[in-house]
Amino acid sequence: MPYTVSLNGADNVGKTTQMELLPSHYTISKVGGLHDSDKKIGEMHRLGLLQGWWWESSDEEFVCSIFGALGRRHWGSMADEHSVITVFDRGTSMFEAVAVAVIAIKSPDRDLNKARMALHTILEDNNLQAPKERLAILIKHGDSLEESLRITISRESDPGDERYRLYQHLLQSELQRQERSGVYQHVLRVEATSSIGDVQDKLREVILRYTQNRLFLPLMHKVDCIYALSGLSESGKSSVAEAFCSHHGTAQAFRAKMVYFNGLISERLGRSVYGLPERDMHRHSVARWLKTWIGKKLQVIYIDTADVKRFERALVTPEAIVSNDHLKRNRGVELIRSDADLVLNNNGIFADTMSNLLRFVNGN
Repeated sequence: MPYTVSLNGADNVGKTTQMELLPSHYTISKVGGLHDSDKKIGEMHRLGLLQGWWWESSDEEFVCSIFGALGRRHWGSMADEHSVITVFDRGTSMFEAVAVAVIAIKSPDRDLNKARMALHTILEDNNLQAPKERLAILIKHGDSLEESLRITISRESDPGDERYRLYQHLLQSELQRQERSGVYQHVLRVEATSSIGDVQDKLREVILRYTQNRLFLPLMHKVDCIYALSGLSESGKSSVAEAFCSHHGTAQAFRAKMVYFNGLISERLGRSVYGLPERDMHRHSVARWLKTWIGKKLQVIYIDTADVKRFERALVTPEAIVSNDHLKRNRGVELIRSDADLVLNNNGIFADTMSNLLRFVNGN
């Protein structure tokens, strides 16, 4: 039997995103929502009827459908003979909280205690049982129920939906009660400044600790910091990178093109997550995506060199510089300048350029 893990939490906390980013390997099964495992729920989802049924079905119909599908999803996933670890997008306890919130929102008094009792009665009367996962992880954002609710609603396409707001309040209240009761083996807190990569690394560390499976080593776990150099053609990026690595020595620093990190991350995930056709960082969208993914570990440095200096120092023709600049400007290289952690002036003596860079690095 595989080791079972579930990712749980309020809507829009990142459960599905984080599960998709876990390693892709034939010994790791990643099991999505119930609509992927249940014919009835899948059909309603396909036809756009699931939301209406969610609110309008009777308590018994809702619970029997959800927990019947939950059981089929669980036992169906256990049939994979190669799977060593199975990760579920939402686990049994999470669906219990969902059912309690749905029952409560349909009752006049919105009483969660009564809704919880009604759920247990329906489960017992219909002999419905779904095994719980060995490692149930609760992912949380915000420092309070109110803040968590605000974050969830702000990420919705229709933040003015009052019924959904009430449902989320009931759901997150029940998740909070479950957390206090020790239902979840681990609680992972997502800070406002956490990047997707930060959360993924913390999640992998938790699963690694419980399972001892080294496939869950954090992404780029041996890398302390990445300094990404950007700038127009012949601005001095290669010279700065070479001097930086020479200063620190090969034991501490090495120089790599952008495609190296595509390969490194893709190797950890077991699949390619993005394509980087260029060797250097001059596509603004890529710079922003990497910042979102890697977080503070990535420091973007824009090498700012005047046109006259670039033409003076270049070993290529002026026409080649103009052509390359045109390509990079179209990709948004100058927008990277406004987002960079450091704009490094490279118009004077090179030793001064390196001194300013090392001062910045040491300050971090």
